[in-house]
Amino acid sequence: MTASFRVLICGASPDSVNNNSVLRGYVANGFRAQLTESSVRVCSLEGAEQVTRDFLPQLILVFGSCMPAVANYLGVKAAALDIGAHLAFWLHDDPYEFDYAYKIVPLADVVFSNDRWAATHYSHSRVYHVPLAADRAAHFREYHPRKERDVFFCGVGFPNRVALLRDCVDSLRPFNVLVAGAEWPSDLPFVENRRVPNSELPDLHASSLLTLNMGRRFNLANSRFNLDASTPGPRTFEAAAAGTVQCVFVEGLEIDDYFSERAGEILLFDSPSELRRHIEMLRDDPARAASIALAAQRRVMMDHTYENRAARILEVVGDLRA
Repeated sequence: MTASFRVLICGASPDSVNNNSVLRGYVANGFRAQLTESSVRVCSLEGAEQVTRDFLPQLILVFGSCMPAVANYLGVKAAALDIGAHLAFWLHDDPYEFDYAYKIVPLADVVFSNDRWAATHYSHSRVYHVPLAADRAAHFREYHPRKERDVFFCGVGFPNRVALLRDCVDSLRPFNVLVAGAEWPSDLPFVENRRVPNSELPDLHASSLLTLNMGRRFNLANSRFNLDASTPGPRTFEAAAAGTVQCVFVEGLEIDDYFSERAGEILLFDSPSELRRHIEMLRDDPARAASIALAAQRRVMMDHTYENRAARILEVVGDLRA
């Protein structure tokens, strides 16, 4: 793209109901790294129509969740048509909200989905899979071998996660474990029902020997095709950037496209006993723990930052403009 190419990044839902607006800033950082500081603007969905008319971007990227009923895109679509801009949507909650895709399909020039399997189910001619990522400034931490705890996980206590950790209680009992987030049951001895601010999370990852990676099974609007998520979520990349060993509960093979167990970038488990063996190995072999964490950190900084994702989106848009 030329230096004069301008990108506007706006929310897909109003900020009053957007719990993930911080991610929009990470996306903007990725585009600024690919273009220039002055070539990228960020705004709420509410302000997108006016900013479009003032800034005159060639690309409007609507990023986030389109599920809320108050999310309306007709104004920004009209502005895009008036100035000849491409209107793209990058949805970050597929497949859990896939039933609401009908709201954006008629308006989008191109759709980007965070989930590979969901991307194949859109009724649109230009749909691309672009997973979420890590932000260099927000998530990177220097590796320190001295850790405050053995095992860490942060996230909502969805039923599949609760069931897995209940199965793992005996295997985790000998270790220093912290599970933080909302909606966890009191029978799990190592949980703290508190929400962790995004600004604190990288330090908690960095100070943990091992970070659990457990997917989510909690559909809000996914009855049409009942799709299973295939692509790992953003914390897979954020935790790797922070310098922790990730132990991923195996539910699919796509994780190997991002981090390789064979290359020593990640650990996989499918039983409580295997998880315990991994923790014991990491405690007994600090050099190997450091090697795995640093290999994952190098991989994410090379391949899985928002700068990488911005490059892919700009490549697609460049092809549309050709």
